[in-house]
Amino acid sequence: MAGKTIKLYISGEEQKNLKSAELSNWSGKAFIGGRKNVPIIQKMEELSSPGIYFLISKNLTDTQITLYVGEADEVNSRLRNHLSGKDWWDTFVCFISKDGNLTKAHVRYLEKRFYQIAKENTTAFDLQNSSEPPGSKLPQSDIDDLEEYLKNMIFVLQNLGLLDFAKTSDQEDKIKTKTSEIFYLNLTTDRVDENKNQLQGKLIITQDGYRLLKGSFIEKTERQSFHTHCYYPLRKKIEDEKFLEESKYEGVYILKEDVDFNSPSAAASVVKNRATNGPKEWKNSSGMTLDEFETKEK
Repeated sequence: MAGKTIKLYISGEEQKNLKSAELSNWSGKAFIGGRKNVPIIQKMEELSSPGIYFLISKNLTDTQITLYVGEADEVNSRLRNHLSGKDWWDTFVCFISKDGNLTKAHVRYLEKRFYQIAKENTTAFDLQNSSEPPGSKLPQSDIDDLEEYLKNMIFVLQNLGLLDFAKTSDQEDKIKTKTSEIFYLNLTTDRVDENKNQLQGKLIITQDGYRLLKGSFIEKTERQSFHTHCYYPLRKKIEDEKFLEESKYEGVYILKEDVDFNSPSAAASVVKNRATNGPKEWKNSSGMTLDEFETKEK
């Protein structure tokens, strides 16, 4: 993929560091700000237009970004409504078209697509939308154009460190697949199969993080001390969203589909249902720890 240039403009004192971002040869434009900037953008005519927006909270004590995806005929007015209607967010990002070519139907399509992508990244986002947006029916030519528009939006969001969508529905999986690059994590010692082999979780390194593989065995029993750990809500989310199903072994679930993580410790803690040092406990078939492997790779 060819490189792209992001032009970032930071407003002066009057607008309290409101930012705008543009890509070369793209009609889209992003605005990034905080709650304090919402009254200011009410005066900006270009934001009195259809657009898609994200409400974001990045609490340093949380393992997930709290996220809401929305669309509006007039983005600035909708964000003003969210000042009182939703008090948990601290950052907004909105996208509009510089040439005015985004319609209500277009932003409704993009809203649904981003909702779906955020749902795919289940371990990265705590999605606050109460239901899936309806989207809109569009001719294929419009859909093709909007999919390119969406890719540019993701490029801006990721490269400005705002939202990291590790998995998208049309993205190729850039996964290291050599046998030595599969890492295993044993469950507790009494979790064995009919041949007395230890039941394990399986992990691979991906382009964007770590992937816990479908078919991994997952410990049912949780330690009481895990309830206050930062990865406990993540484990509960994996259960609540039905990623786990019963296995034929007592006290053990099995993972129904691949799940991506930003941290090997998060994946390990989900597998063992307790706080776990992933870099030290994930090991490949040669017994090399993930920590040793990644250090060697560098």
